[in-house]
Amino acid sequence: MTKLVLIVGAGPVGMTMASELARYGVAVRVIHKAAQRTDKSKGLVLWSRTLELLDRGGGSSPFVDAGFKAEAVIFIAGDKVIGRVAMDSVQSPYPYGLMLPQSETERLLEERLSTFGLTVERRVELATFKSSDNGVEAVLRHADGREETVFADWLVGCDGAHSAVRHTLGAPFSGETLDSDWMLADVYMRGYPRPDSEASVYWHRDGAFIIFPISPGRYRVLADLPASGADHPPAPTLEQVQAMIDRRGPAGLVAFDPIWLTGFRINGRKVSSYRWGRIFLAGDAAHVHSPAGGQGMNTGMQDAFNLAWKLALVVRGGSAMSICSTATVQNAARLAMRSLKPRAS
Repeated sequence: MTKLVLIVGAGPVGMTMASELARYGVAVRVIHKAAQRTDKSKGLVLWSRTLELLDRGGGSSPFVDAGFKAEAVIFIAGDKVIGRVAMDSVQSPYPYGLMLPQSETERLLEERLSTFGLTVERRVELATFKSSDNGVEAVLRHADGREETVFADWLVGCDGAHSAVRHTLGAPFSGETLDSDWMLADVYMRGYPRPDSEASVYWHRDGAFIIFPISPGRYRVLADLPASGADHPPAPTLEQVQAMIDRRGPAGLVAFDPIWLTGFRINGRKVSSYRWGRIFLAGDAAHVHSPAGGQGMNTGMQDAFNLAWKLALVVRGGSAMSICSTATVQNAARLAMRSLKPRAS
């Protein structure tokens, strides 16, 4: 009988999980309650190890071709450069941070899914589920209100920081919210005094001011602010972004044509286990971090790469389910991967 994995959530983590499982010949359904992919830059960078892992399943070249290479980070205090960290010493075919808006990463992952004959089932929501030793019975609610009962062998919650899967499990999400607000702006700017291939961190007595290149002329800027006390930090206006640039950034830098303006707080939280019987949590559903450096997206995609080959081994009868436990020794991956070859799509 065909084994089925139901994936809840079709952001970068869910689509990575789906394409990796499909690559190994595992039957998959992936659902997403939103009607379309994100149109925001959100997770902005793909790091070397993520690109290496993408190479295993169809190649990273579409991502590299669509992205922009950041090759160094400059640290500045006042008018002085106090440090420069170059990435050319990274032992990888990809010795850089690949700046790529999450909207583009999701587009490319969805195109990769299509090569396996898979599509994301959008406007489909996980209503309820119950798990047993033999699998998971899930009720899916479609956009027209119709409910469908699905029997899956495993369910993977890739449904973000406010995960319905995690909440239904009652899995504790331990950690803290830091007592400061942040502003984020994805904008076009002129007057950047560094090469566009370099990110900048400006140390100011009021706090940090960070500039990440997205593409020539387009940047993400970040700055920490005093806690506002609001339930959610407000999105800044372009005028407020420019005032922050003038105060903490380099002289002569002008922002215009904003693409995305938002405020956020840094959360650091994680679950005690990624596995709950036949149910798994991955990405932001299992752990949340500061968004600096794309930690959440990259660690979440690597969750998916890690779990996919383990589940594929179980489906093929090559391993017991214990290989999928949180405590699995990482070195087992090298041994198992030698015996696990992708099936032709």
